Amino acid sequence: MAFGKRNKTQKYQASPFVVVKHSARRRKGNLSSLVLQRITDIGTVNTFLFLLFVSNTIVFYTVSRRFNGVINPSDKVKMLRDFKKNTGLQQGSIMYHSAIENVLNSEAVNVALKKTAAQSSTFGVDPLDASNLDGSGEGGANNALDGNRLEMISQTGAKDCNPWWQTHLDGSYNINHIIIFKKPDSFQHKMKKFHVEVLKSLEEATAEVFHKSAAGEIIGVEFKPPARGEFVRIRMEECGIIHMLQVEVYGTPLS
Repeated sequence: MAFGKRNKTQKYQASPFVVVKHSARRRKGNLSSLVLQRITDIGTVNTFLFLLFVSNTIVFYTVSRRFNGVINPSDKVKMLRDFKKNTGLQQGSIMYHSAIENVLNSEAVNVALKKTAAQSSTFGVDPLDASNLDGSGEGGANNALDGNRLEMISQTGAKDCNPWWQTHLDGSYNINHIIIFKKPDSFQHKMKKFHVEVLKSLEEATAEVFHKSAAGEIIGVEFKPPARGEFVRIRMEECGIIHMLQVEVYGTPLS
């Protein structure tokens, strides 16, 4: 038989090199599939981690906005509705500086001017001392209603916990705005986390606003619709100092 030729009756004998070649192809194919699978798995993990990061970011952003007082309008409406349902109190809102200026420059009447006020304690005065019961001395409660925005503050005692200040308007009013002028010095940071309330009697509040921050020398509160009441009270639920140059209440008498 000539070299390189095969008898027609001779059975074909596969070369071992062909088997090796086919095995290498199979291993190569398996390796490619394995690499592709690993890449797919890594992509799945990365996608999962990315989605987890995005969801956590959204949750953190939402929670941080709520705790920092920045709330979506729809959430705010729902929260105020739920709070009013649970407490029965009308909820007012904190005013921007421009809105405060508009009220101060308008023809609205300060119905609290020269009215009588009281407070839980007076700075520098012994609670048992009867010499300052009229509230018009240094630090007295009536100083916040004398019309002077620059001098003679009202100020509660330094060791007073749950301090309060209040005034009787000598009649029932529809109250639209309450504007507080704080003492602009190192004591300013001590007056924070306080409630501004409108009451129709000393035991029954009709509306309120909670002010958390100590920032700002002038604080404005607005009630829409107007809050009805005869008294205005400012109080804190912790130890602190209520110090104010003036409290101005703008509204109209109930007919």
